[in-house]
Amino acid sequence: MRQQLRYALEDIWDRRFNHFILFVQVLAALVLVSFIFLIYLNVNSFYSKLNEIMKEQNEEIYINREIDNVEKINEINFAQDSIERQGELYKFIKNNSSFKTYTADMQSSMWLSDSILDNSFIVNPRYAPNAYFLLKIDEDFQSIFKLKCVKGRIFSTGDFKDTGRQIPLLLGYDFQKFYDLDDIIYDDESQCYRVVGFLEKSSFYLNPSRGSLIYLLDKAFVIPLQSDKFEAWGYCSAINSTFIITDNPENLQIIQEKSNELGLYTFESISFTDQLQYLLEANRFEVLTIGFIMTTTLIFSIIGFISNLIQFINTHTKEFAIHLLCGGRVISIIQRVLIQVFIIIFLSDIIVIAIHRFSMTTFLTIVSSLFIGLIIMVYPIVMLSRTQINNILRRSQ
Repeated sequence: MRQQLRYALEDIWDRRFNHFILFVQVLAALVLVSFIFLIYLNVNSFYSKLNEIMKEQNEEIYINREIDNVEKINEINFAQDSIERQGELYKFIKNNSSFKTYTADMQSSMWLSDSILDNSFIVNPRYAPNAYFLLKIDEDFQSIFKLKCVKGRIFSTGDFKDTGRQIPLLLGYDFQKFYDLDDIIYDDESQCYRVVGFLEKSSFYLNPSRGSLIYLLDKAFVIPLQSDKFEAWGYCSAINSTFIITDNPENLQIIQEKSNELGLYTFESISFTDQLQYLLEANRFEVLTIGFIMTTTLIFSIIGFISNLIQFINTHTKEFAIHLLCGGRVISIIQRVLIQVFIIIFLSDIIVIAIHRFSMTTFLTIVSSLFIGLIIMVYPIVMLSRTQINNILRRSQ
């Protein structure tokens, strides 16, 4: 086998340009395959988690998204009585007995110029190197998404009221190597936070209106929404980040009527079910598009690879004949050809691992690459297995 490996490497080097073209084609096909698996796994995971949450609530979940233009929003937020009116609407939504709610506001970032965290925690290292993932939640969010801590505690009821200068802070699982319980953190506005707990690994948050992403909280700063301290923009952000849990769409109209009464926002209500259907359709189109390109690339690469191997076999016919006449076996020739194929596939798999790391996507792509390799090898193996010495000698003349 070692000798066949040496021969195969020499063969690749002798025809390096052809093999480079084949490598690029196979790599392109496998990368496209990997992204199809990635989309499928992400959507399937998102769908499962969302269904789990919705089944536990036994009701539909809606998000009210304001659809006013920028001028009207600015007019509302800069009005003298803006805080009072928006506060009244927010409390009306949160305290209404006709439906349940939870609030998850991720429209702000945690800004830390003097941070001990590594770059993997930064949301956008290139454009905002000091901005970190911040999620503001209410008490209902904790129960709906079943937040638990591996160290410390989740927020108590008192944490959602004005706690003065110091705000309680939950950190994601990955923060444990940088911070301890009761550590004090100051943001760029000198706001003080005290660490009260570290969330369990893979704690998550879903928001279908932002796509099919599962927001893992392992690298998130999580703080309690303290409405007693809200300013106008704080209410605006919280209202638009509040989810309504109800099976009666009339409750959504009640919210709109209250908003109209207060001279505030015009909302568009979107159910999680409708949004999920939209996401599935969008992802289906994306998969079909990538699948078409992948299939075309794969067909060309397989045909090109098989043609290259047949040409290689025909070119080395005399060498193979001498090998067989000297007592060699066909299996050695097959091994030499096999190694060429799987070296190309192995190098392509390394690139896939570099892109997706060690994940289910990578595993499925590697399995697919082996299957592709077997397809490529079928005809050359059959061709070599059925070839007799006298036929080889006749073809070499």
